[in-house]
Amino acid sequence: MKKDNLVKRLGKKVLPYVLAGSLSLGSLLNYRCSVSESPDSQKPVAVLSAQPTEGYVPLSVNFDGSQSYALEGYIQEYLWDFGDGKTDTTTSAFTNYLYENGGEYSAGLVVVDNSGQKSNKALERILVNDDIVPLGEIAFLSNPNSNDDIYSGEIVVKNNIPELRNVKRLTTHSSQDLYPAWSPDGTEIAFMTTRSGPVAVWKMNADGSNQTDITSNLVERAMDPRWGSNGKIAILYINSDYSGIGIIDSDGNSFTSVYSEPSAGYIPGSPVWSPDCSKISFQKYVEGNLEIFSMNADGSNLENITNHPAKDVRPIFMPDGKILFSSDRANPGQIPEEYDLWLMNADGSNPIRLTTAPRKELNPELSPDEKYIVFTRFFGPFGNPSQLFLTEWHNLGDESQWTQLTTEGANIYPTWKPKIND
Repeated sequence: MKKDNLVKRLGKKVLPYVLAGSLSLGSLLNYRCSVSESPDSQKPVAVLSAQPTEGYVPLSVNFDGSQSYALEGYIQEYLWDFGDGKTDTTTSAFTNYLYENGGEYSAGLVVVDNSGQKSNKALERILVNDDIVPLGEIAFLSNPNSNDDIYSGEIVVKNNIPELRNVKRLTTHSSQDLYPAWSPDGTEIAFMTTRSGPVAVWKMNADGSNQTDITSNLVERAMDPRWGSNGKIAILYINSDYSGIGIIDSDGNSFTSVYSEPSAGYIPGSPVWSPDCSKISFQKYVEGNLEIFSMNADGSNLENITNHPAKDVRPIFMPDGKILFSSDRANPGQIPEEYDLWLMNADGSNPIRLTTAPRKELNPELSPDEKYIVFTRFFGPFGNPSQLFLTEWHNLGDESQWTQLTTEGANIYPTWKPKIND
């Protein structure tokens, strides 16, 4: 009797643990089976990348889901979530989305395979800044490393203060690379270089790739390139004992001289196109003095439009056809030289002095939206440190409104990337 009671008591204590162990083992066996048979193991996998992941309003982002894959079958659909409430479904692994409002967004991608199974969502962080207003991109010469190279950078206004950011070095050759000039579509930059031996004009893609000589097979020497809206490039050229202004096509297959003169020490330079490409203006020595000339694009109707005893240099056409240029006429013969920015009609009439600050203001360039002007300011005789400055066009006469964009080395010849209409 006592033995039976003892067995019963032991059974009551041990049996629950035995049963629990049996259930746990069964559960474990069932779990192991579910791993090999789980639908999750057959899910496709979404892989998402984006470019760019940060920028300014409006920000166009290219999304790439091409690295996504199906464990069985193939990817049939791409379900895009842009993080701002907007979604899209495509059969392509690529899509583009324009963020028009600032913020931080968690963009996502789910892929669906041909059996209808969906992946987990892949995520990518997109940061869109709305306190920054982009003004445009410029190319310019800089030599922070004691070597003259072409750089590019973005000018933005952050908290009402302009700044130059995302500066990139486009050329790295040991030679001098000077005078950048954008193509009308903004995809290429022409520049002057000494890497060919005699100075020549080369071109490259806007990111610095595919640098190509386009003048050495046309003329002995070429300088000062300037792209026109017609796709042609005006250059200063030298052939034997003659120099002048010529026109080449962008591939370097043709050359036409539109003005030439004997090379006697002083040569013409700085050719620029009018907005409609009907005229070319350039600087030229007349009896030892620099003047600005204008002519039709075919070289006819050549005219000295400044005809002033002071030095007038570096003309640039404005969108309305007027000409912006630099001159020392306010302080002729000053040592060191002092140049101001001036504006005149296309025929040279009504010259107006725009800047009155000491030192030199040269190489003015109006922004594509015609609101801002970037220019070079020299802090002493030519060759001394020079920096890029920016101001709103209507504030050009007020030095207190100028913003210095660069600080290291010499920075010269800024030129705006054209605004491309979508």
